[in-house]
Amino acid sequence: MAQIFKRGKKWCYRIWYRDKLGNKRSTSKSFDKKRDAVEQAAIAESQKNTTNLSKKETITFYEYFSDWIKTYKTGRFTRNTELRYVQTAKLIHDFFGNTLLKDVTRSDYQKFIDDYANNSRKNVPRSKKSVARINGYIRAAVADAQEEKIVDFDFTRKVVINGSKPKSNEHKYLESDEASKLKKYAYEHLSLKSISFYEILFALATGCRYGEIVGLTWPDIDFESKTVSINKTYDYVTRSGFKPTKTAGSVRTITISQKTVELLQRLNQEQIKTFFKQGFRNEKQLVFLNNRHYIVSDNGANKVLESALKSPEVNAKNIITFHGLRHTHASILISQGVGVDYIVERLGHADTSITLRVYVHLLKDKRDKDNQKALKAISEI
Repeated sequence: MAQIFKRGKKWCYRIWYRDKLGNKRSTSKSFDKKRDAVEQAAIAESQKNTTNLSKKETITFYEYFSDWIKTYKTGRFTRNTELRYVQTAKLIHDFFGNTLLKDVTRSDYQKFIDDYANNSRKNVPRSKKSVARINGYIRAAVADAQEEKIVDFDFTRKVVINGSKPKSNEHKYLESDEASKLKKYAYEHLSLKSISFYEILFALATGCRYGEIVGLTWPDIDFESKTVSINKTYDYVTRSGFKPTKTAGSVRTITISQKTVELLQRLNQEQIKTFFKQGFRNEKQLVFLNNRHYIVSDNGANKVLESALKSPEVNAKNIITFHGLRHTHASILISQGVGVDYIVERLGHADTSITLRVYVHLLKDKRDKDNQKALKAISEI
């Protein structure tokens, strides 16, 4: 039975419950009017028999989110996605500490979201997409907490998502002269020790995603027919092994030039000689395994690429990421008049709409040039 009493000018109720260890505990709330205290006490008394009141009174924001991940997310998604959930839990812990879930306010949560948006290791605002993803994870957890009656309201509701806008694809690729300089620079620095230069050249030549590149095995390469089979990726974050391609449409066979064939043959011979001396067997037959028997992460490859682009020999205007090499490959094909259907197949896009959306600015430029050619041809008749 709830206790109703007056504390100063406020009317209060106190109810008792058992925590998960069986210990007797109490919780109280205060109101301006006695009748409000009586009404809410009756509601709380009825709720404690149908909900986990001890959990509501003791669980922190971080504890609830961590338990929620284990219950609903672990083992159901890719390793990378699971890591994002775990990283979100760490963000909650770092910002909220031991704050109880029921005590988090909308203003507290807005401050948390703003803090995440404005602080990153590179001291630049995080992308709006990244902030929205974190908010999406937490919002789903809070919705479940509401259903469990652990929180009374959704404190993520109407949160304002800040962050930088994604860069236009116009700045995510190299001009043809920059690509030529980068190729020259990479060829001059090729070695098994600096295997990222092999990866850079392969990316420029094929437009493959980084996970597809490091997932290549030697049986995937047919030197005689000059083709490469893209049929899997590699988990370069945790190095736990092979994974499926991004989509079913990403499984494909692409043709490569004679120069790319010679590049891969050179890597193959260098790898065989080095591994033989080391007494190491490349059991997974990974193509882009360096002299330390290591698959370089995309972060490591990006650092090598950035250094090359900033070098005096290349001096690129736009410093792109490794994924920008894929865009560069596509831009070269478009500028040479290669059809969209072929580009879709080569890049492993699910359908034409993705290619059109990603490269709309390049295709528009080509269309404008085609228009000029058409008008000129007609005027000369």
